[in-house]
Amino acid sequence: MSSTHVSSPSAADASDRKATLFCQDCGHASPVDGDWTVRTVGERKRLRCPDCRSVVDERRAPEPASEEPLRRYVDAVGDYWSAWTALFRPRADC
Repeated sequence: MSSTHVSSPSAADASDRKATLFCQDCGHASPVDGDWTVRTVGERKRLRCPDCRSVVDERRAPEPASEEPLRRYVDAVGDYWSAWTALFRPRADC
C-alpha cells in the first residue's frame, strides 16, 4: 500500500484569504466561491476539486424559501380584519 503525503498550505497562503478550501488529495487551493465544481445531489451540495474530482466539501443543501410563513401571516391579518369590521356592521336582529 502506498501513501501520498500532501503538504499542508503555508501560513502565507492561508492568510491571503480566510475562506480558502484546500483539496486533501492534490493540494489545489481556491476560495469557497472559486473554481470548485458545485453539484447538488438529492439534499446534499457537493464541492469537487476541478483537478482531481475528489469531494472537498459536502453539506446539506439550503432549503428553498417558501411562501408559507408569509401566506399564513396574510391570512391571519385578513381573518382579524374581517372579525374586527364585523363588530361595526349593523345587525338585522337588533
